[in-house]
Amino acid sequence: MALFATILLSMVLWWPGGGIAQREAPPLPPPFCGELPAADCQLLTDAQELMSGVSSMNMALALDANLRGIPEIADEALTFGLNLDMTMHLDPTLNETMRTITLRPPTELLATLDEFSALVIEFYKTFGLRMEMEMALPGLLRDALAANEGVTLPERIAVNMRMVDGYAYIDMDALAASFPDLRASLEAEGIDGWIGIDVVRQMERELRGSVAAPDVSTLQSMQMSMAFNQLMTNAEMRSLLDPYIVVERLADEERNGAPVAVFRTTLDLGDLVSNPDFTQLLRQAADAMVAASGEEVDAQELGTGILGAQLLANMLARAAEFEIVQTVGFDAPYIYDNNVFLQLDLSGLLTMAAMSGEELPTELRGARPIFTFDMNASYSDFDAAPAVEAPENVEILPLDSMDGRDMDVIS
Repeated sequence: MALFATILLSMVLWWPGGGIAQREAPPLPPPFCGELPAADCQLLTDAQELMSGVSSMNMALALDANLRGIPEIADEALTFGLNLDMTMHLDPTLNETMRTITLRPPTELLATLDEFSALVIEFYKTFGLRMEMEMALPGLLRDALAANEGVTLPERIAVNMRMVDGYAYIDMDALAASFPDLRASLEAEGIDGWIGIDVVRQMERELRGSVAAPDVSTLQSMQMSMAFNQLMTNAEMRSLLDPYIVVERLADEERNGAPVAVFRTTLDLGDLVSNPDFTQLLRQAADAMVAASGEEVDAQELGTGILGAQLLANMLARAAEFEIVQTVGFDAPYIYDNNVFLQLDLSGLLTMAAMSGEELPTELRGARPIFTFDMNASYSDFDAAPAVEAPENVEILPLDSMDGRDMDVIS
């Protein structure tokens, strides 16, 4: 298990509505409201504030990502699916403190990693999770791995795990049902049912230096992630985006017999990338990422990169669609649904490649690949989710049996 991967996971842990009012730092910007009436905007603001204090909930998520429009490849061969059912418990105050710390400049946060690492450990001591996940892998990916790497993956992979009192538990029977070869190996080792890993103690061992330090690339990834998160809360960046974000109130619906308001947020990518302000947005993003990397970048190379990014963005934005649909309760403004849809016409990438003189593979000539991403999440049992219990008859793996450089209990 890599400590820095765990820290990164904690930083980006998504909790709907989380990360608004901060007691130890200036409050983050309010939600985008567009031209909504003041009462509707207040409802969205109240929803964020209420959700940031939720200590437990259930979440059901369905995600589909697809690439179609390549004549010689069936659409289903390029489809990824994910279904997730989760119960989560956390300490809102601790989570808020962690988010506040991640608002620090990347270099400052990296200089105080001991403080943040201690918070991460405390987070995992109190974090409760029950997760049942099933993934459907693209056929083309599975065929390529089989042909080039000799790795055979099933069409579907099931993963069941829990986290209780600092221990991560993994259902090996569920994994073995997806991987017959794994079942044979587990039987040979005498392993069945659930295994447990003491995540907190392993992290503490790493902090004491008993495990090799993370490599430079992991450190840089962490810095880049922090820089991006902070960039998206920057007031100037948000002011550049604001004119291109449209928020509208749709017809009311019901959830569990109670009325809910429905809001749709769309981003006009075409107008955004064609506006001169977009160059400024790219420049700010590039400067933030360069600063986070700690490396010196030639100004001319940076300018060329920004120009290329703008050209690519113009090609991708021509027929792009992006929307978020949320449902918010009236009596108690919880967020009950959060649905995200993105569609991109990738023909511009092929055009760009052809312009550069690159020879396209036969199956891509004349293709018009369309990428879609569709995620639908629903939430329930706010502050009343069932307790997460450790499974029975668990085999706890000794810490000394794990190689800290390679073992990642989170993945």
